[in-house]
Amino acid sequence: MPDTAISAWLKIPLMVHALRSGYDHVAFIDADAEVRPTTPDFRDALPTDFSVGMALGRSGRFNSGVMLARNGDAARNFFERVEASILEEVPDEARANLKYENGNVIYVADQMGGVATLDPRWNNTADPSLDDYVRHYTGPLRSTYRRNLVDEVRFRAARARVVRPTSQPATRTPEFLASLQDASEDAQRRYPSLTKRAGGMG
Repeated sequence: MPDTAISAWLKIPLMVHALRSGYDHVAFIDADAEVRPTTPDFRDALPTDFSVGMALGRSGRFNSGVMLARNGDAARNFFERVEASILEEVPDEARANLKYENGNVIYVADQMGGVATLDPRWNNTADPSLDDYVRHYTGPLRSTYRRNLVDEVRFRAARARVVRPTSQPATRTPEFLASLQDASEDAQRRYPSLTKRAGGMG
């Protein structure tokens, strides 16, 4: 996908559709994160009185690289509200030093509350010595990720074709929203299990 902002934002409509489809629990983990073999069941990570959870990033604000949700009105309302905020003006303090959708997630969490602060082991963005569950290779951990030679060549070739990320704008355009909706529909066609529950525990 040539626009990295669309790729980053795609998690939000997919979370919305997965919850609307009736999955009992939904987790989204960014592609630049590694789930450790010893990671416990994410369904047990949320406190019983919360329906959405995220760990804090190195800035002390919620980091949307790992998002956990227990289905119900509160979770659906939260992610629908994030999706609806895409055309709104997000305050500077919510999107400071960010590029994509994370500022909107912080903005809505500040407005609505009800988001549990997860143990940093669920989204480790800064501490290479942490015995973590999910290691997110962003910020200071980005340089610690090692690809094999073939993957490194593919990564560099793919990166050359994408639009370089810039600071998160105060708002997105209707054209951006339309492109995001197209990308969401395409993802659901390609991977119907993302948003169509086949039965059993979600």
